[in-house]
Amino acid sequence: MGKAPAKTVAKRAPQKTGKSAKAVPGNAAPASDKPLISPTNRLVLMLALLALVPFSLPTLLLLFVGMLPTLAAALLERGTAKQAWVSVGGLNFAGLSNWLLNLWFAHHTLGYAVAQLKTITPLLVAYAAAALGWALYLAMPPLVNAVTAVTSRRRVITLAAEQRKLIEQWGEEVVSRDPESKSGPPMPAAGANAVPAAGSS
Repeated sequence: MGKAPAKTVAKRAPQKTGKSAKAVPGNAAPASDKPLISPTNRLVLMLALLALVPFSLPTLLLLFVGMLPTLAAALLERGTAKQAWVSVGGLNFAGLSNWLLNLWFAHHTLGYAVAQLKTITPLLVAYAAAALGWALYLAMPPLVNAVTAVTSRRRVITLAAEQRKLIEQWGEEVVSRDPESKSGPPMPAAGANAVPAAGSS
């Protein structure tokens, strides 16, 4: 008869601790450690993409040759930001988009893609657009700095004019730089009307 309560307590103990662990906010363990894409689904997706490669060889060939400046920008750029390839790649793709559309809606064959590359015109337009992207990437930071400096100077001039108006209205005391003025209002002098300190008789 005395062993029955012990068994019930032993069985209920893990359930209580499990409920308390869920109720306590801020536990280190996440709700679910499952990845967004399981390894099996990732493998299936990679196999599907590899299966599509033979059907997209003309597009891949035109993109690879036409967007070599973007690849070079992504590989040569150093630092943590790495924004050059975004500027170069956007304009590079824009310059190549006309021939990509012709490839997709005309004859999506490897021979047609090679024929477009042999005309040299797609490469000239794509590379010129990539060069414009490099120019924008190199020219925009100094231009933004110059505009910011001019704006800051105008703001300083405006604040100085407002300060002069305040001085005319209130006097030189409004621009006083005396360190004693920053220490707060003056303390009342000790005398008959002075408030006694806390705890004093």
